[in-house]
Amino acid sequence: MKYNAVILLAILITASLALLSSYLISSYFFSAYSFFKMAQLVLCVLFLCTFYSPIKYFLLKYMQVEGVEDE
Repeated sequence: MKYNAVILLAILITASLALLSSYLISSYFFSAYSFFKMAQLVLCVLFLCTFYSPIKYFLLKYMQVEGVEDE
């Protein structure tokens, strides 16, 4: 599998997990408040920034893909 495909897969996995978890957490804690969507956005960005790198590292390591080759 190519490096770019692995990166896109990591982005899709991270975005799915971040959207789902931010929705669940914000609906549980902030559903009664008017800033529900703003809290969901902040949590989503926090999860995206936190979990993208570990997921990318895990996919690159276990799919045995080397880094970008210089041409």
